[in-house]
Amino acid sequence: MKLTIFLTSIALASAYAQTAPMKPAPSAASAASPAGVIARTEASPVSLQTLLALEKEMDGRIAATKGSGLPCSVLSPTRGVYVSGLGAVFSAEVELAPTPGGIGIFQPTAGPEQKAKSRKDKLANVPLLEKTLSDMVLSLAASPALKLSDNDQIVVAARLSYRSWEDTNGMPGQIVAHVARRGGAVKVEVQ
Repeated sequence: MKLTIFLTSIALASAYAQTAPMKPAPSAASAASPAGVIARTEASPVSLQTLLALEKEMDGRIAATKGSGLPCSVLSPTRGVYVSGLGAVFSAEVELAPTPGGIGIFQPTAGPEQKAKSRKDKLANVPLLEKTLSDMVLSLAASPALKLSDNDQIVVAARLSYRSWEDTNGMPGQIVAHVARRGGAVKVEVQ
């Protein structure tokens, strides 16, 4: 027992001796960052409260998107950011239609008929979600709440979620709609 304690203390002492000494805190003069490394900007033209309100509105619009009677599900709430010189970017994780019921601990996968119905429902919602995202970027571009410059872009993206048992062949992984703040046509990319 004494030998174990002795060897442990020697190991700790040698490990402590090998650590580098702490550097003193930089002075105010040396704390200035090199040019081009960190740029601080003035207040954002888009307030956090504005982004939060637009995020909630977008969640509601996505959840109201439905074809064949089944709405899209917002799995992770929309998040919006403003990037100076780029514009506003909003994204959410979306399930195109609810997963069939009865899937759980005792039935880990869906049956063939449930899989086929789920795929049909999700495919029906793809063009509807495209339209919803396209309408969203147009309403954001016209919104007085977003005080963006004329050169800024507005991007709305839906990352689509699927279960491991789903056949994703021919199914999109994300849908992205974007438009210039002033002018230009909405571009929708289904990827």
